[in-house]
Amino acid sequence: MNTLDLSNTIFKKLLSFFQTIVFCFIQLQVVAQVEKLSPETPLPLVSNEVYQALAQFLEYDRNIPLDDRIISKDEFEGSTKESIVFTGVNNSKVPAYLIIPNDGSATHPIVFLIDGIYGSKDRWLQDDSWPKGGLVTKSLLNKGYAVMTLDAVYHGERSYENDFIPPPWPRQFPYQARQVFLNTAIEYRRAIDYISTRNDIDTTRIGVMGLSMGGLITFELTSVDTRIKSAVAGLTPVWKAREFQPWLPSTYASHIKCGSFLMFMGNEDPVYTIEDAHLLFDLIPIDQKEFVEYNVGHEPPIEYAKKVTDWFLKNL
Repeated sequence: MNTLDLSNTIFKKLLSFFQTIVFCFIQLQVVAQVEKLSPETPLPLVSNEVYQALAQFLEYDRNIPLDDRIISKDEFEGSTKESIVFTGVNNSKVPAYLIIPNDGSATHPIVFLIDGIYGSKDRWLQDDSWPKGGLVTKSLLNKGYAVMTLDAVYHGERSYENDFIPPPWPRQFPYQARQVFLNTAIEYRRAIDYISTRNDIDTTRIGVMGLSMGGLITFELTSVDTRIKSAVAGLTPVWKAREFQPWLPSTYASHIKCGSFLMFMGNEDPVYTIEDAHLLFDLIPIDQKEFVEYNVGHEPPIEYAKKVTDWFLKNL
């Protein structure tokens, strides 16, 4: 390893450590600040007309060039990891990883992974990160699935977009958070456009898996993009304030269009009540759906990696 590579490795480890500290601090804020409304308080739903109006903000100009580039290639657990950049929203440059199994198959189904707030694409390479991301990625790769993950708006390598400070906390800055969530959702749609230009991805078998903020985005994506065949949303906040309406999962749940949907939640999560989580699940209008309850707070358990993999093996 040369000096430059060593410096980059040290920088990434320090960045990951800093992000972990920030996330732990935010978790303490969540416990202190989140007010759980009673199950009798209904989820804030919208009419079909209002949904259609809000869904327009998840659309984008498809004639804008992707200007995609493969920056580098290396190995990850016996698979090929490509570092990619493409044009996202407002001429942003979106850094991404695409990891493809070296199993001899000509094409591979693909699962897009979406991290929680203050996360990054690098957490999907690390076993001990908050999403246990390395466990999920390796499990999917071992079963022949390609994996792609992006740095969300203001996250990871894109922290410069927000002057190198953490992204807006949604409950405190709901309208700034709206831009993070909706624009990131559009950029995942652009990522689907990108993999559709490749001949090594089976675009009839596209899955999405998101945690927390990623769960919110999964609800949004599966309500507007029919290219997604199966989805998993975990630890998704079920908040009820009207100012959160443009990005709440309850706004999009009844319009989900994918063929199958797994939702897993923690019964000790300070972000929502498990009763509200079941109410959200009941809104999903498809037959092939499943709800899993874990005895955890706002952090996924190790065993969810196998559950997610088994779900996609069955449904994708």
